[in-house]
Amino acid sequence: MAGDSIVKVHGLGKRYSLLAGWALKDVSLTISPGEVYGLIGENGAGKTTLIRIILGLIAPTKGQVSLSRSVRLGYVPEQPSFYHTFKVREHLYFTGGIAGLWGKRLRRRVEEVLETVDLSGKAGARVGTLSRGMLQRLGIAQAILDEPELVVMDEPAGGLDPLGQKEIRDLIALLNRSGKTILFSSHYLVEIERVCHRVGILHRGVLALDSTLPALVRERKQNVIIETDAPAEKLKQLLAADGLEAGVEGSRLLFHNLSDEIYYGLVKALSQNRIRILELKNPGSLLEEVFIGVTGERRDRC
Repeated sequence: MAGDSIVKVHGLGKRYSLLAGWALKDVSLTISPGEVYGLIGENGAGKTTLIRIILGLIAPTKGQVSLSRSVRLGYVPEQPSFYHTFKVREHLYFTGGIAGLWGKRLRRRVEEVLETVDLSGKAGARVGTLSRGMLQRLGIAQAILDEPELVVMDEPAGGLDPLGQKEIRDLIALLNRSGKTILFSSHYLVEIERVCHRVGILHRGVLALDSTLPALVRERKQNVIIETDAPAEKLKQLLAADGLEAGVEGSRLLFHNLSDEIYYGLVKALSQNRIRILELKNPGSLLEEVFIGVTGERRDRC
């Protein structure tokens, strides 16, 4: 396979029985080393099926999956399984031993992953006493013990409160900065939008969109609110001089369908006029609009 991809999926289809419909239909995608790839889609769209085929847990009906040679995998299922009577450190020693780690390397890696997932302070606690968010982080800890190059996560922030979701986002970003390639599925559009380089939208088993976030930003114009430190009159003069159309409310500029080109030109104009941007707000999620455009569905969670 090509040297610039760590995962390559081609023409993938999955049917669980002759009477059932296709869970996946002709899905093709490529994940490059160092990418964070996010899969989004409504329940039943085929996200978990695709992940399990990539991991080799189930076989495709047609098509193929290729992984770069000898790549090590780490997997975080939607609901990781634990021995709840074990202490956290004991559990990691146990799972690390199953993964083939032993001796000094195992001891070193256990302490390293405890620090990475911020569970060092809970190392002596029983697994059964951990909160759901801590259990999710423990699931990630055991997945990265063997230092995998590719970490696959199925709904890693599912069922967590906003703080727990942010902790998982931050952990995904941390793992990526350390050089790991990440593939994960999520219901939460904000989660995908904030940490992913590339996004795939699965809709009824079809990969309806596969794009980088910068490309989506270029293609999709957005509504933007820019809070400045200038009075309304000065902002109106600036807009008139540059031929820009925007609403003005006090020190705020309200843009509809703002393109990147216009935005960067505006930032330059504000700077030249010594007007500071205090806050930049996008009242809608870019991915929400993309998702609605692709699937025709509007939901708080996809």
